[in-house]
Amino acid sequence: MAEVNAKPKEKKENGVLSIFTKEYKFEGIILLILSLVALVLGTMVLIGIQTNGASGLVVSDGVFLIGDYPAAFAWILIVLGAVSLILAVWPFYKPSLSEIKKITWTKRGELLHNTAIVFAFILILSIFFIVCDFAFGYLVQFFQWIALKL
Repeated sequence: MAEVNAKPKEKKENGVLSIFTKEYKFEGIILLILSLVALVLGTMVLIGIQTNGASGLVVSDGVFLIGDYPAAFAWILIVLGAVSLILAVWPFYKPSLSEIKKITWTKRGELLHNTAIVFAFILILSIFFIVCDFAFGYLVQFFQWIALKL
């Protein structure tokens, strides 16, 4: 007979899997730093290839697999760095997407009306500052004329 009070088997997590699924405090910052390092190294290797070693990094021909294809290695580094950069920055922008969906945009007429108000205000202020500039210019010339008379 089967036991009535049989306990379900508990799943035992693999040690390596638990390390990869756990979120660490500074993993985003570390990924960001590593992505920037990969981007810089890939770019420096490409510069070294294009300038024949005059500047940038040069990968020796004796290095296994990378020495035979330094340009491919550099582009792989750049692509991995770009993908890592996106993955590192994505959590900061993810909450913004839900907020963007909540935006209510103005109607066309209201937008044109507000735009006209802004341009009119800019025009009025620019005329005001031009008049002030001329007035202060004449005031300075007046004081210079008085200074020459004394």
